[in-house]
Amino acid sequence: MAEVGRLAIVARVVKATAIVLGGVGTFVTFASIVGLVTGNAWARAGLALVLSIVLPAVAVDRALPKKDAAKARPGLVADVVALVLLGIPLLFIGLGQPVTRPLLVREGDRLAESGHDVPAHAVYFLAGVRPVDEALPPASSSPATSAAPSASAVAPSASASGG
Repeated sequence: MAEVGRLAIVARVVKATAIVLGGVGTFVTFASIVGLVTGNAWARAGLALVLSIVLPAVAVDRALPKKDAAKARPGLVADVVALVLLGIPLLFIGLGQPVTRPLLVREGDRLAESGHDVPAHAVYFLAGVRPVDEALPPASSSPATSAAPSASAVAPSASASGG
C-alpha cells in the first residue's frame, strides 16, 4: 500500500511540473504569435495569458462527461490541462521549428531589449539558437565604430532566422 501512495505522489509531481513548464511554453508560444501583430509588451502578455487559460478551459469543458457526472474520473481536469499546456508548445516549438524559429527569436530579442535577460535566454533556448551579446569596444575607440550590446541570436549552424 505504501508503494501506491508514493506512486500517486510522483504522478502528482509530474503532472504539476507538466502544467508549470507547459504553461510557460504555451505563454511564450502565444506571446510570439501575438508579436506578429504588435510589439506592445502589455498586449502580447495579456493576450498570451488569456489564450493560455481559455484553451485548456475549453478542452476541459469538452472532456468532462455531460450526462453521467458520476462516471467522472478523479484527476481528469488536471490531466487535460497538462496535456493541452504541453501539446501547444510541442506543436509550435517542436514540430513547427523551421517556421516558428523566427517568431521565437524575435520574442527573445524583445525580451532582451527590455532588459529581461534570463527569460530572453530561455526563449532563445526554445528557439534553438544561442544568444550573442557583442562586447563593448574599449573606451579609446572612436564613437563612430562603437556599437551597443546586441540582443541578436545566432543559430548553431546558421543565422538566427533559421536560414
